[in-house]
Amino acid sequence: HILIASRFDDAAVTQLRQRADVDLRPNLSPEDLENCIGEYDALIVDSETYVPDRTIEYGYRLQVIGVAGPALDNVSVSAARAGGIEVVNVPDPQTLAAAEQTMGALLTQAHSHGPVGLAGRTLGIIGFGGVGHQVALRARAFDMHVLVHQPRLTPELALTVGVELRDLPDLLTEADFISVHLPESPETKGLLGADELALCRESAVLINVGNHHALDLDAVQNALADEQLAGAVIRVGSDSALPVTHDRLQTVPHAGASRSEVRRDVALNLVERLHELIRSHRRGNPLALRVVPVEQILPHEHYDPERVADLADRLAHDTDLVNPPVVTEWDGKYVVLDGATRTSAFTRLGYPHIVVQLVPHESEDLVLHTWYHAVCGPKPDALLERLRELSGVVLEEAPHDRLQQELDSGTALCSLITRDGNSFLARTATETADTLAPLKEIVGAYTELGSVTRTLNTDLEMLRTEAPDLCALIIFPQFALRDVLDAAVTKTVLPAGITRFLIPGRVLHLNVSLDRLRSDESLARKNTWLNKMLAEKLTHRNVRYYQEPVILLDE
Repeated sequence: HILIASRFDDAAVTQLRQRADVDLRPNLSPEDLENCIGEYDALIVDSETYVPDRTIEYGYRLQVIGVAGPALDNVSVSAARAGGIEVVNVPDPQTLAAAEQTMGALLTQAHSHGPVGLAGRTLGIIGFGGVGHQVALRARAFDMHVLVHQPRLTPELALTVGVELRDLPDLLTEADFISVHLPESPETKGLLGADELALCRESAVLINVGNHHALDLDAVQNALADEQLAGAVIRVGSDSALPVTHDRLQTVPHAGASRSEVRRDVALNLVERLHELIRSHRRGNPLALRVVPVEQILPHEHYDPERVADLADRLAHDTDLVNPPVVTEWDGKYVVLDGATRTSAFTRLGYPHIVVQLVPHESEDLVLHTWYHAVCGPKPDALLERLRELSGVVLEEAPHDRLQQELDSGTALCSLITRDGNSFLARTATETADTLAPLKEIVGAYTELGSVTRTLNTDLEMLRTEAPDLCALIIFPQFALRDVLDAAVTKTVLPAGITRFLIPGRVLHLNVSLDRLRSDESLARKNTWLNKMLAEKLTHRNVRYYQEPVILLDE
């Protein structure tokens, strides 16, 4: 459900309505916008419609805010980011033309002063609005080091990575190229005069393809004449010439586009970006929580029946589900990424539904790592003898420097390093596509012999210090997410304690009623209840967002 709260191009509205439920309400007062924003998943405004913290706070369903214009000054970007809301804008053709004209000047000047190019050189950008932001993106693509002087934090700067802030003297001292993108104001008029230009490197080039009010043109001419600057590129108007000249001063014309073309291009481009972002979110509510049938949930790894029984006993006497399990949708099922003990306990107790946190499997923030197993207790010889008894496994001694190569190539199930440093590879006894069965044999064998601790540490000396009765370290290959999910939906689970998912935005302390989940209410009614509960929490600020990773101890 999308709200367009500003004037918007008719063709873009038509295109958007073919893809989503759209309300066009361009004349809303700030109070009306606050009152209705909670109904929408996306908001579109122009550069003149203000979207403050309070509006974003009430927009508890918002996934995306789109601005049809080159700048983001009218949106509280920090509040939106704190709430997990994407903020996007589409630079208009004039902004893009100015950025591309700047890059053209950079390329020309770089090669006119020797065959050096742009890669590895330093660009100083003075003024970081829409044009400065676009120049920085392109300069980073050329592998340039980008410095920015911007006295007031702009939304563009808040959303940009890969740039470094500098005060003006330091930027002028460090930069190979200086590009000026400042709005006309009394504060910026004549900002770069003789004293400032004297700080520049003799090899530096000054570029200003916008209004040149920030330049003292006489000082620029003197700096070129005195070889304080290697070159300069300055824009001239269509009906005027620069009052200064020099053989190392290049003039460029103003780049522009018609207003009607600008508005339509901006609107259509913004529609495309919004559609892609909303489709990639796939969220039922702002916290990606959903009530789902327990019977559609599948574990991806083996779970401990004793732990399931213990948790089921506790749940039978508890009133709330505190932390929802984390799942991803795959082939019509919900595969558990974290929380298999909880979902299995719900199955054991006969619950029809459970609340889960949904993480898109295509999310770049979802990362799959591998735990290693430190086996403690038995003597290394006893462990090796037991593993050699396994019918589906062949154990062979191998040099330590070959272990990782074999794991990466997929020819080994796992590697093993004993406490005294002897190293081995475990392979399947016969050629088979099913490598999980022999892997489960291995894990089951050493689990019976001793205690197993998950670790990321491969330093044997440190492990021996931490666990004096260490027997061996088992190292597994890196699993592909698709392979793990495919195995889960065919009910072929991995051994317990191998996969390690790094999950973005974990939802903790949800505390949903177990009685409600246990009831015979329909799935739709339970999801309506969940969304209302979340809306109330969000409206009353009963949710805290943490960008830091969470370290969660087992139940």
